Amino acid sequence: MTFEPGGRWLGSVRGAANVILTVIAAAAFVPACGSSGSDPQDGATRTSTARTSTTRAGTSEPSVIIDTDLSLWWDDASAIGLANVLHQRGEIRILGIVSDVPNAVAVAAIDAINTAYDQGDIPLGAVAESDADTFEHGYTDEVASKLPHSVKTSGDVPEAVVLYRRLLKSEPDYSVTIVSLGGYTNLAGLLDSKPDEESSLGGRALIEKKVKRLVIMDGLFPDGAPALTNQKIDLAAASAVVGGEGWPTPVAWVDGFGGINTKVGGSLCTAVPTDHPMRVVYEALFRCEPPGDGNWDAPALLYALGDDERIFSELGQGGAAVINAQGGLSWETPSSRKDDVYVHVVDQPTLNRRIDELLVA
Repeated sequence: MTFEPGGRWLGSVRGAANVILTVIAAAAFVPACGSSGSDPQDGATRTSTARTSTTRAGTSEPSVIIDTDLSLWWDDASAIGLANVLHQRGEIRILGIVSDVPNAVAVAAIDAINTAYDQGDIPLGAVAESDADTFEHGYTDEVASKLPHSVKTSGDVPEAVVLYRRLLKSEPDYSVTIVSLGGYTNLAGLLDSKPDEESSLGGRALIEKKVKRLVIMDGLFPDGAPALTNQKIDLAAASAVVGGEGWPTPVAWVDGFGGINTKVGGSLCTAVPTDHPMRVVYEALFRCEPPGDGNWDAPALLYALGDDERIFSELGQGGAAVINAQGGLSWETPSSRKDDVYVHVVDQPTLNRRIDELLVA
């Protein structure tokens, strides 16, 4: 197993030997989990057979809001691509997509990807103070320059918290799944939001009323790790969401073990045209070479949608994630949060094939 220096996880902890050892242990752990479907540190394992009832209302497709740090990493773009394909197929409803990093062009790149799938009307939101434009642009400028789009900068869309409140108020109670694929800034802002013209409810009450579950791509559970990229983007926000009163709905953590062996997209440069949005991003990052990084976000998205129950196992029942002062996450048992789980991959080949099929769609 090699870890590229620009990868989401190693890039955030480069030079910290204890974290590298944690990640190496993760790589060794995944195949055992995939072959046995069990976690030796968790006792009994429950496969995700009950997830349909927690992600779908009746027989309707799940309604999702995606919160992403799309800018630098392949997995964010791939997750947005997968979501668009599934939205086209009527298997999900994308209510909106919000950027959680202050890259003023990130929303333009997201809009360009959506527009390439003929879904340029998906509502977008930008993290507060995006106009400061302090986050590295990565591939977003290239995507925006190569693909048509109507959103030019963060000034063309509402702030993410405003959009969250607008979208949530219009949905049935306990119906929305939030898929968090990056920093916690927008989630913390939503929690702390006050009644406004969008809703007479404060943020916590609005979440309790409208959100079914929060699915977060983060952590290395159960043992945990020091702060990684998603906490470092906004440590105070991560602490607000995970610590204190915490998030008021069930939380599922699709942790870092699920992404290490998810190497996908290698056929894009031969299987789709040059203007396919997934190929544009892949070429920008990997120059049509084999994928140079794992993919954490696409598994999190597919799990959140209940896409294939055989791929994942839900672990850690009766426990919950906790965060320390430095931002490190670990799993604490027992916990008063009885409905939280962390999620591991138990069928890596099927997961990779499923993602690759959707990427070239």
